[in-house]
Amino acid sequence: MYGYLLIIHSYLRWIALGFLLFSLIFIIMKKSNKAIYTTKHYQLFKVIKNVFNLQFLVGILLLTQSPMVKAFWSQVSQAVKWREIRFFGLEHPFMMILGVMLINVFTHKTKEKIGTDNAFNYLFVRYLIILFILFVSVPWSFSPFTARPNFR
Repeated sequence: MYGYLLIIHSYLRWIALGFLLFSLIFIIMKKSNKAIYTTKHYQLFKVIKNVFNLQFLVGILLLTQSPMVKAFWSQVSQAVKWREIRFFGLEHPFMMILGVMLINVFTHKTKEKIGTDNAFNYLFVRYLIILFILFVSVPWSFSPFTARPNFR
């Protein structure tokens, strides 16, 4: 099961990041047109949020199956000294949980901004922050800390 979850989690990463990049481009286009934030926009951002929630659920399942995470939690005092085990046992899950919590909170808060033009500014800044958090927390193939293949 671990192998399948790893593959699903790896490919869902690209879908989730694609949706986040799409949302940033969409926001820029709406901001440039001085569009009013509507219920349809809110529904679109809820779909994007739900893609991240799906990725989060797969990640939590993967967390329960991962040998690296099990190794980390079995000997925390020693494991914090090993970069790769610490990354997958602590850093990656913590930062991803933070990112998913933020996307849920910020998307939900825009419900109050329906009918205004400042919701796009609000989302743009916050989604950029989320993108940064997620980008530094993914084990990219080019990462000097914990490189993993971009596609499994």
